[in-house]
Amino acid sequence: MKRIQSVLTIFFALFVALAAFSFRAEAAGAVFDNAKVLSTAEVQKLNEEIQRIEKKHNVRIGIVVHPSMQGRNIGQVANGLLDQGFRGAPNGGIVLLVSVDPKKREYYMSTDNAMRAKITDDVGIKYIQSEMVPKLKDNKFGEAFLKYTAAIETSLDYYAKEGKPYDPSAGFSFIAAIIALVLGGLGGYGVREVLISSMSNVTPAARASEYLVDGSFDLAESDDRFLFMNVTRTKKSKSSGGSSARDESHGGDGGSF
Repeated sequence: MKRIQSVLTIFFALFVALAAFSFRAEAAGAVFDNAKVLSTAEVQKLNEEIQRIEKKHNVRIGIVVHPSMQGRNIGQVANGLLDQGFRGAPNGGIVLLVSVDPKKREYYMSTDNAMRAKITDDVGIKYIQSEMVPKLKDNKFGEAFLKYTAAIETSLDYYAKEGKPYDPSAGFSFIAAIIALVLGGLGGYGVREVLISSMSNVTPAARASEYLVDGSFDLAESDDRFLFMNVTRTKKSKSSGGSSARDESHGGDGGSF
């Protein structure tokens, strides 16, 4: 039984590697548009951006778009792509795999450990997702991939300067936000009071009855009756995310769009 399991494990590993190689062999460069969702100009621009960032930070960056995963785990295929063609740079590698299958549109970003130290799974990858995924949802793939490369560059620039991973929330100050809200509220209230005081035909009434015109309202009887209440509960749908393929050699994350 153990021998059969070992054979199956080896077969699966070879299957993933061959699948990754088949993706890799279909094009040359850093961008592999096997689904034809990008124009020639977009591919050229993306390749130029990636080459510039790779040279600047001594990393490897890849983008692979495929029509369908055909039942394969996108995270494991992305890890295979990383191992086949985007490892070896001193400062790490990252590859984005996107499947545009209408039945299951999904993406996955895989990083090696060197890149994982700079773009962390819990913060760095989520930052890239927040920049890229809205464009993917709108089918603006060229813009989405430019957001992907720009977010990577921002993260690497920060790491090179500060020596720690980029965290978008690190520069946010709750105290400064509270002070700004208080000052804004006081300023708005002051402007409101000045405007009200300058209106000669508006004065506050001491009683609610003063807002009624005499003889315009006559309440003969008052009665409140509670009849029934109907409560309908609908289960909230959970966001669809891709299964993580992280292990001791690969970081990253993915999801659906």
